[in-house]
Amino acid sequence: MESNKTYLFKQSINLMLDHIQELPEDQNIMANDMELTRQLKISRTTVRACVEHLIENGLVKRQGSHKVVLRQPQDSDFFDIEDKASTKDKQIEKYFMSLIHHGKLLPGDRFSELSLAKNSGCTTISVREFLIKFSNNGLIEKIPRGRWKMVKFDEDFARELISFREMVEMRAITELLKQPKDHPVWQELRELLVKHQEVSLDMKNRYLEFPDLDRELHFIILKSAKNRFTKQFFDIVSFVCHYHYQWDKTGELERFTIAIHEHIDLLNNLVTHNNAGAILSLEKHLQTAEITLLRCVHGLES
Repeated sequence: MESNKTYLFKQSINLMLDHIQELPEDQNIMANDMELTRQLKISRTTVRACVEHLIENGLVKRQGSHKVVLRQPQDSDFFDIEDKASTKDKQIEKYFMSLIHHGKLLPGDRFSELSLAKNSGCTTISVREFLIKFSNNGLIEKIPRGRWKMVKFDEDFARELISFREMVEMRAITELLKQPKDHPVWQELRELLVKHQEVSLDMKNRYLEFPDLDRELHFIILKSAKNRFTKQFFDIVSFVCHYHYQWDKTGELERFTIAIHEHIDLLNNLVTHNNAGAILSLEKHLQTAEITLLRCVHGLES
């Protein structure tokens, strides 16, 4: 049954289906297991389980050491994984993020799957699957004997992330601005503007609400691109940027105050359909985000 499948399994199946669709027209052989392990950043065990699923559903067949594609994937072959991670997935994610938020996991720190499982109330299998999925964000890396390490980011990593973010979000906002004025997204943005204004009036006491507002705004922008890779990219930015900021508390109130006013400026331009103003506002906000992330990186390196 679909409900018995883990989030990692469903995500891996979807990625394998993408791989099949992207094969050249004159090629019907999937990548070998080792290459799929490398490309999808999952274990050989998960790769084999996913391949068996594809075989059972008539998408591929084994022919010696090869996996021969029998048909192209249909929409019904893909799993709907949008915001549908299991309870255990959410439980370990919430616990792991709380460790970062409260400064109990810092760049360079090491931790074990067993300790996370014990302290979060999850199984080691759930923990391992979460960490493998989370490692795609570049925030942690695997070390021997069931242990992991928090990654120390350098300036090159930060600049590359921001550069890619600019390309994706600037493309997304141009798609958002094409939406008709009666589209539901404009009401979402008006409501979000009110939330921003309320928090901005009491930043001293409510500034810690900003990361959630930031996540909500950028998600609305990015989902307008209607690209299947957008959600994965959004997760990377959220985890790397927001939680990296949390490792460096210096000037947190000040930088959140600057950012929320930039958001309000952007939202005002969006809801009044000032297209040129919205694009300029987003460019300015992303430039500020780059400066902020670089300051955090340098602060942590000192």
